[in-house]
Amino acid sequence: MRKEGLLYQLITALLVPALLALVLAWVVYDQFEKSMESNANNYVENLVDSVAARLDSKKWHVQPDGTYMRKPLDKDVTSIAAVLKEMNLPGMFAVFQKDGTLIYGSPGKVNFLVDWVDSFDSPTPVKIRGKGGDYFTGMFYSIPDENIYIIGAVSWKMLFGSMVLLVTVWPFIMGTLAIITILAIYLLYEKVILPLRELDDEVSSLRLGYDLPDASAPEAVPELQQLRSTFVVLAQSAIDKEQLSRDYITDIVKVQEEERERISREIHDGPLQDVTALVQRLRLLALDVSDEQTINNLVNAEKVAMIGVKEMREFCNNLTPPWLDLGLRHSLAELCNRMSSQLRVQIDLEVENGDDYDDESLPAASLCLAFYRVVQESINNSVNHGGATFVSVQLEKRDDRITMRIEDNGKGFNMPDDVKELRVQGHRGLSNMKERIRLAGGSLEITSALGIGTIISCEVPLQNVE
Repeated sequence: MRKEGLLYQLITALLVPALLALVLAWVVYDQFEKSMESNANNYVENLVDSVAARLDSKKWHVQPDGTYMRKPLDKDVTSIAAVLKEMNLPGMFAVFQKDGTLIYGSPGKVNFLVDWVDSFDSPTPVKIRGKGGDYFTGMFYSIPDENIYIIGAVSWKMLFGSMVLLVTVWPFIMGTLAIITILAIYLLYEKVILPLRELDDEVSSLRLGYDLPDASAPEAVPELQQLRSTFVVLAQSAIDKEQLSRDYITDIVKVQEEERERISREIHDGPLQDVTALVQRLRLLALDVSDEQTINNLVNAEKVAMIGVKEMREFCNNLTPPWLDLGLRHSLAELCNRMSSQLRVQIDLEVENGDDYDDESLPAASLCLAFYRVVQESINNSVNHGGATFVSVQLEKRDDRITMRIEDNGKGFNMPDDVKELRVQGHRGLSNMKERIRLAGGSLEITSALGIGTIISCEVPLQNVE
């Protein structure tokens, strides 16, 4: 599972329950509102039915003055107003003629019903919202066989009391909660998730000991800023440690090369000159004697001395190769030719993009020396320890890096997980090779096993070459 997937799962784990809670709250609100609306509808229907039952439309007729009175055959003749004013029910109602003339209305509620008479024109209950924001439910009811109809209505506030407030403000509460939830998720993503992803990307691509991450992240929460600051301190410590190690290795390599140069110079100026002078004296002495046996002895002595001169010169060349000034390509070619002749093994050098090593594109002298010593040590190990009869050296220079691969057909060895173990075991050559390439800003890998030979691969980015 990828790390950024875990961060998105965190957002989902926070967002989904919040959304579900909002949806559930909306469903509950909707059901609650429908329940209240149903109760209001039932109440209005009952109210209108009660008014209609009181009127009992078959007993009424219109008087000349426009009032509705009981028929003469009915006892207790009275008006509609006298009948309806006795009703004391929550709600409001009014009786109208078909032409809209008001016959009777609930005390104090007539103006409301007159204003909203057109809204309550349905024989089924309808819900409206008054000018003050209050909800009302009302309906229209026509008296059969008479020229009158009834409008009945009830206020939700009067019917349900404070519960109406919940219906009114609940959408705003849910909207506010939704905005707060979205804002909280956004802030979580902006201040926590996104800075964590950026830090994760930096850590993934960071070369510990070489790179330093950004020290500040102003958009992150203080805890993540502190975490980044701590990581910067650790990265700086790794850089300091790496620099100390590089300085240590640099000093060692410098001392080694200086010691090689000193030994080479002392051999050249001392024993080599003495043996060369001895050869000259032997040649002069051979000219002064006439005895054939003595001459042969002097000639043999001269040959032995010349062999010593050759070996000492070769030894000096190995200590301080004079052809390093020719560049990496030519110095490796000279090294392979000389070691092939000395060790009597086949050494193949393959240089790809050979023209890239000429003139101004030649690698730095420090890199030439590092590659030269790696090849020199590798060939010696392959022949002397691995019993190899064939060594292949491949060199390639690309746009941004130089790679080298050394492969032999020797008996190989079991490579430990940590190269430092070789140094502990006394095998300093491989450890020194790795340190030389690391000092040059590159990496070296050794692959080997018993019976399959050894492969040494190294790679140095040109940007790291000083």
